Amino acid sequence: MRVPWMWPQWMWPVLLGLGLAIGPIHAQATLLYAGGEDVDFYCNSGGTCAVDMNTGTFRVGWARENYHVVGTTSDPPTNRFATAVFSPSSTLWVHAQYCNMTRFSGCDTSTNSGSQLIRIMDSSGNPTLIVRGTGTAGQVKVSSRTSGGTFTDLVTCSSAITAGLQQLDLYVNYGTSGEVALYNNSVQICDFTGNVTNGDGATTLNQIEFSAVHAADAFTFGDWSEVIVATTDTRAMARFTANTTGNGNTTSFSGTNVCSAIWGAAAFNDTSYGFSGSNNAIHECTINSAVPAGSYSVLGLVMSARVLVGATGPQHFDFVTRTGGTDYMSSDFAPLPSFSNITNYIQTANPATSNPWAVSDFQAAGFNVGEETKP
Repeated sequence: MRVPWMWPQWMWPVLLGLGLAIGPIHAQATLLYAGGEDVDFYCNSGGTCAVDMNTGTFRVGWARENYHVVGTTSDPPTNRFATAVFSPSSTLWVHAQYCNMTRFSGCDTSTNSGSQLIRIMDSSGNPTLIVRGTGTAGQVKVSSRTSGGTFTDLVTCSSAITAGLQQLDLYVNYGTSGEVALYNNSVQICDFTGNVTNGDGATTLNQIEFSAVHAADAFTFGDWSEVIVATTDTRAMARFTANTTGNGNTTSFSGTNVCSAIWGAAAFNDTSYGFSGSNNAIHECTINSAVPAGSYSVLGLVMSARVLVGATGPQHFDFVTRTGGTDYMSSDFAPLPSFSNITNYIQTANPATSNPWAVSDFQAAGFNVGEETKP
């Protein structure tokens, strides 16, 4: 779902991002985060992040774009983006589809020494474990980093950056007797056991940042899609983009083609928005539910929104899920008076039945998603 919207003195969500985190049949996992588009992430202040739809840089049918940055060798990277802060955990898996993109040669194997690919953030806000380039083609390493910026290399991997779109999975057991392991297309390419902490006292992890292992120039990128963070093995997981497609049961917001053109846009545009100045206005949409063929468990329905409020009028909003003929509302969210992303509202069960979601739930007639304005 996506929803840009704003209007003088009124409240509004701006852009709805919607995805399904999917695993193999009977998969069990605690889902901490899932995202794949610009509305799902936070680009660092002063950095540059962008949407890209180049063929071969994401999996068609699962995603419709990648979100990317130009790499640098600075610490922290000049350009990077982050997940939402999630529930602190000492054990987690990070999953994504990744293209190490050079505009003239596609997804390649080049790396730059010191460039940072994945940054694992501890619950004190410090980047504590970092996957970074070595400068050798296709090679990365995993390093520990103190809050003061001192790196200790834990393990150097074999070729982790294959020439083509690839799946990366990073496992972390955070502790003095811990482990960190990196998988390329589900094959382990490095593993370290021992003290993986940075010595600064934090015992849990609660956010992930992404950048690129390329040298800094205008033609190299780190292209990311289908990002999932969970407490159990992510190697068989995927994220499906279930963008809004058309009007649903109730449509109360103003704006031109809110569901199809604004909330369903592939990249947010803060000059195009759906809006309402009234409390308890609901706007619902149908979704893309054409999940690739297969037998899947749905680990969660995940929603994000790009929103703002005015000085008067509604000051909160709820995410809305309509299933089985009934509207189910989230708790209230409080947007800022300027556009910002509110991300990672996760529903792991069908609210109508309290059972785990099934793909058929999203394909049933009358299934809608949307938003409601609140005082």
